[in-house]
Amino acid sequence: MSKEISFLNDLIFKDLEFSNNMEALEFLASKLYEKGYVKKEYIQAILEREKEYPTGLPSIDIKIAIPHADHTLVNKAALAIGILKNPVGFKAMDAPDKTLDVRIIIMLALNEPHGHIEMLQRIVKLIQNPKVLKEITEVYSTEEVVNKLEPYLINK
Repeated sequence: MSKEISFLNDLIFKDLEFSNNMEALEFLASKLYEKGYVKKEYIQAILEREKEYPTGLPSIDIKIAIPHADHTLVNKAALAIGILKNPVGFKAMDAPDKTLDVRIIIMLALNEPHGHIEMLQRIVKLIQNPKVLKEITEVYSTEEVVNKLEPYLINK
């Protein structure tokens, strides 16, 4: 996977409030589009894909979602992180009939066909550390969020 993933403070959003997961997805996808990381079609593709292929991941405490869309809609690889003040429901990836209360959304905008698989493996390692997930929801600055996530999500 490309080491050129943008993982920047301007793509980390804390204390977000939404009434449902579609609002949250549209917000993050729109931010990626506004900053030129994705094509306009990416926004609709994220929303459509979530309906068909849910992205909620179960974890011990803090639930996470990893929405993504086709790599052909990505101009430059990036991650947009949304940390929600109050959880919103996402269908579980492994059990679509189950709804998870998600607090952290890691939107993947990856420009390689199989980049999602490697990133998913990294996110699974993150999920296995509930202490770090809890800390991410509690820290005050986006720099602190970057410091917590970087060891898991970025190649060194």
